[in-house]
Amino acid sequence: MTAPLRFSFACLVALMVAGCGGGSSSSGGAATRAKSSVPTQAEFYDADGVLVSRMAFQYPDNLTIDVQLQAIGSDMLWGTADDASQPYLQCLYLRAKTPLLRYPDLYFLGMGRSPTGGIVLAELGIPSGGLIKCPVRRGRRLQQEFGHVASLFAANQGDGYSYLVNAELEHFAGTATEVIDYQFTGFYSEEEPEPDLPVIGDHTQTTTVTYDDEQRPLSLDLVVDSPWAAALDEYCINGPSFAVDIYLFRTCYSVREGRRYRYAGDNVELDVQRYNGSHPGILETFTAVRQADSVTVYRGTSDAEPTSATRYESYPLNGADQVMAMVGRFAGADGLWGTEDDSETVHDYHYDSAGRLHVVRRDAEVTQARDYYPDGKLKQIDEFDGLTDLPAKRTLFTYEKGITDTVTVQWRAGDPDNGYALQTRMVMAFAPSNENWPALFSPIKLFPETPPVVEDLMSFQPIR
Repeated sequence: MTAPLRFSFACLVALMVAGCGGGSSSSGGAATRAKSSVPTQAEFYDADGVLVSRMAFQYPDNLTIDVQLQAIGSDMLWGTADDASQPYLQCLYLRAKTPLLRYPDLYFLGMGRSPTGGIVLAELGIPSGGLIKCPVRRGRRLQQEFGHVASLFAANQGDGYSYLVNAELEHFAGTATEVIDYQFTGFYSEEEPEPDLPVIGDHTQTTTVTYDDEQRPLSLDLVVDSPWAAALDEYCINGPSFAVDIYLFRTCYSVREGRRYRYAGDNVELDVQRYNGSHPGILETFTAVRQADSVTVYRGTSDAEPTSATRYESYPLNGADQVMAMVGRFAGADGLWGTEDDSETVHDYHYDSAGRLHVVRRDAEVTQARDYYPDGKLKQIDEFDGLTDLPAKRTLFTYEKGITDTVTVQWRAGDPDNGYALQTRMVMAFAPSNENWPALFSPIKLFPETPPVVEDLMSFQPIR
């Protein structure tokens, strides 16, 4: 499998995942029917434990979400003239039987595919795919989304970008079109290295998808109108260089993208072509094959074997069709299978007796561990980086009368010489909702990687 497809599986990280299970409160009392909850406020603390920003959530009607961000000023005192307040997220829905699936699906690519977008995401430390914030809601279809993105732990510095999404949809009835307008502020100075490209400013991304009668994608066309498009095209014609590719966080084939899907039995073929202006891209074909106990994804057509490519990935399944591992196999630098430089990377997903994700390992090293209350609700997620047995990040969940009450996120602080400590950096409070929200809504990422499902793999969708 080539880097673009691996990017799809490994880098696009979903902001919305299914919630924390059903049952009673964290006290372990008798089981009650699960209810929905929505966030009411969030607080963010810097490395010194100072409250530096906070969010206020409002739901003026059942078709609108407003999130306001307040940030402390440079004097580091609340209630003074240099405090800042601005909209952070606004979601406008219309009533519809079928929602727009903003997980994000591959059909609705975010910042990561654009020349300017990759740089902004890297500067802010936001995982690619982290743009999508408005939640999927039953009986609703997203019509418009406005968002502001910046470091929540240094919000008073002013760097960030804003975006506006307008969707024109006949979702799962033929065609869906999404237009995203981006505006950027405060990133690069004149001291940055070559090439001499325009200052990051506005650009527009338009994604159009067509579907078949079974709600499967048939085609995707992505076009980016960027101030960098012409300069990037000229650079590609004159001959690209690796150094400039790194600077741009992109190759030449990045301003336009086309995808075509073909379905035949248990096989799915995907043609991908990226190009920029007059610089055409190479057409690449990928295949996903569903078998009784696994899914295999590789570069090439369905009439070829996985080993016809220099790398491929397989996903063994258990009896419940849950992905038990992602096994990446590589032919090495010589491009030949069965030689000494062949290699293998394994992500293992382990489930408890109730079928809940319990441990994630990468090459036998634990990267994620989950713990649950006696009633089955999610209690804690620990994420590890291999530097110490103490988690690099810990997310804690509490419940009140069967619904989510607070989510607390801690990061590891300190250095190995003085001992590590977990430090609270974010606290989000929730309240009951009369609406049946299908997922735990948060405009920022609360959950780490979860295993893909078979339907995702057979549609070349990202790990959520």
